[in-house]
Amino acid sequence: MNIHKVLAGILICFLPTLVTGQKDGPPDTKRHKFTISLGGGPNYYFNNLVRFKKQVNEFNYSFGGRFMWEPEHLLSLGFETGYYRLYNLNLKGTQNTSIRNSAIPLQVVISMRFLKVCYFNFSMGRTLLINDITTDAYGNFDAVTFSLADFASSVGYRRKLNDRFSLNAETKFFYATKAEDRNIALLFMLSYGFK
Repeated sequence: MNIHKVLAGILICFLPTLVTGQKDGPPDTKRHKFTISLGGGPNYYFNNLVRFKKQVNEFNYSFGGRFMWEPEHLLSLGFETGYYRLYNLNLKGTQNTSIRNSAIPLQVVISMRFLKVCYFNFSMGRTLLINDITTDAYGNFDAVTFSLADFASSVGYRRKLNDRFSLNAETKFFYATKAEDRNIALLFMLSYGFK
């Protein structure tokens, strides 16, 4: 299944609600200007490796953090970062090689609320890619590079716990252009709103 078709299908499903204007909840709801969200969850790596493709562990984990400015409109602007384990690979044999690829995104994010409890995020920016290779015979090899034009998008659901705290569940797609790495994650986040 092509990921571009899946993303286009999600966008088409939510397009009517994005285009129509909606009020942002009842007037007695107290809004906060800023929100900090932290959380994590499992992810799946879309395996694009040629060699050792069958030895790749495609299920890993992601952590994310987001700082948002939320004015009284449906759009919000902010910054997000995190730690995404893209994949790990363990080769057994005489040298016992372990390879771990991870990503730390540094991205600007724009968010749009719809249906009062749902939101759509799109973020773009740079990513710090970390490649960690360990072998019994040759030791450790670490490489760090920047991927300059990466993006992520997510669709989420927000459940308010009280005036300041809320729980979020979101599906997030991440794409790094440097090595064409892609993954999709299910993140559970706790948000705190303040002025």
